[in-house]
Amino acid sequence: MFLEHVELRNARRIALVGIAKHAGKTTVFNELIRQASVQGRKLGLLSIGVDGERNDAIMGVPKPEVFVPAGALVASAGDVLEDGTALLRIVESTGISSTLGDVYLVEVQEPGTVVLAGVRDQQQVAQVMARMERLGAELCLVDGAFDRMMAAQPLLTDGVVLATGAVVAKTVQEVAQKTAYFLQRFSLPQADEALTRLYDVAEEKGALVAGVVQGSEFLPVVLKQTSSFTANPQTDENWPGQEQVRALAVTGAVTDRLLQMLEGLPRGFALVLSDATHFFVTGAVWRKFLRRGHQLVVRRAVRVYGLAVNPYSVEGYHLPGRELVEAVQAVAGDVAVFDVKE
Repeated sequence: MFLEHVELRNARRIALVGIAKHAGKTTVFNELIRQASVQGRKLGLLSIGVDGERNDAIMGVPKPEVFVPAGALVASAGDVLEDGTALLRIVESTGISSTLGDVYLVEVQEPGTVVLAGVRDQQQVAQVMARMERLGAELCLVDGAFDRMMAAQPLLTDGVVLATGAVVAKTVQEVAQKTAYFLQRFSLPQADEALTRLYDVAEEKGALVAGVVQGSEFLPVVLKQTSSFTANPQTDENWPGQEQVRALAVTGAVTDRLLQMLEGLPRGFALVLSDATHFFVTGAVWRKFLRRGHQLVVRRAVRVYGLAVNPYSVEGYHLPGRELVEAVQAVAGDVAVFDVKE
C-alpha cells in the first residue's frame, strides 16, 4: 500500500498537487481515499477550486469522479451537493460563501461520488480543516489545482503528494526532465539560523528586509517596499548598498523579474523566501542565479511524501508505465515514485 510505503500514518493533512493539468491528480486523490478508508481512518476531503465534475470545464474532456466512503467528511458548496451519487448529511455551515453557494461540511451516509467546490484560499482551507478535525477527521486530504501550490504550504499541510505523467511531455525522458525541475523546486534548502531570523523579521514587518553582515548574524534593514512582485530593492531609499547587503528576505512570490534584478550582486548573496510554493522562477534564470555564486533558501521546507506518475495523456497517447516510473525515480532520489494505475 502506498500509504504504508511512504509512512503517512502520522500525517494528518496531505496536499495533492499536479505539475500540469490532467497529470492524474484526481486519480491519486481517489487512491489515497481508498487506502485510508481500508486502514479505517476517518477522512476530511476538500478541494481548492472544483473537483469531481464529470467533464473538464475548459477542455471538455472527461475527468475522474471523486469517490468517497461512508463516514467521510466533505466540504463543498450548496449548489453542487446533489451532483454526485453519495448520500450526504449536512453537519454544519462553514460560513464561507462562493459563486456556487454557501460551503457546508457534510458527512457521507452512503458511499458514492461527490463534487468538491467552494473553498478558495489559504484561510478558508485552514478553517475547514480545523472544523473537520474537531468533528473527528484523522486525515485531511486537500486537492490543490495545478496552478495553486498554496495547498502544499508547510504551515497548512504536513506534506504533499505530487502527480506527473504523460500529459507533461511525449517521451519518457522529457517527462523525467520536467518532473526533475519541479522536484528541485520543492527541494530548496532550508535557511540556517541567521537567515531564518532575518526572514522572521520580514514576516513580522510585512516588508522586504535586507541583511547586512554583523559578525555571525545579519543586521536587518527593513525596506520601504513591501511587494516582491513589484519591488526593485536596489532603488529602495533604505537599501544599504550592494557591497553591504549579503541577503534579502522576501515573504511574497519570487519570480524571474526579482532574481534578474539581484543576480549582479557580489558573489555569495542569499535570497530567503517562505517556502517552495512561493517560487515561480524558470529553470534558465534559476541556474544563472546559482552560477553567479548566489543561493536560494526557504524558511520552511515542504515535505514531499511521494510522486505519482500517470502514463496516459488526455491527448490520446500513453507511455510505457514501468519505464516511466524508473525514469522518474532516477531523478527523484529518495522520494517514492509509483504508478497509481497499477
